[in-house]
Amino acid sequence: MTEQSPLVLVVEDDRPIRESLERILGFEGYEVCSVTDGAAALDSVSARPPDLIVLDIMLPDGDGYTWCRRLRARGDTTPVLMLTARSLED
Repeated sequence: MTEQSPLVLVVEDDRPIRESLERILGFEGYEVCSVTDGAAALDSVSARPPDLIVLDIMLPDGDGYTWCRRLRARGDTTPVLMLTARSLED
């Protein structure tokens, strides 16, 4: 029996950041699924629940905090890492 790699859902609209995360996580042995907005993230979680979600704070269809609250309201307890490319000066 083969062990399945943990699935990480990356929710990031910035292509260079998203692709960097995909490469790094893949290199470390994780299976990676990537989407570019919060609505697609909800669909992805429903279709195949991930083991971890890396969620950008600034998304084109709302902020990451709101999407995280929507996940929690649906009863989802997947761990979420919030990600931002903003500096402290923004």
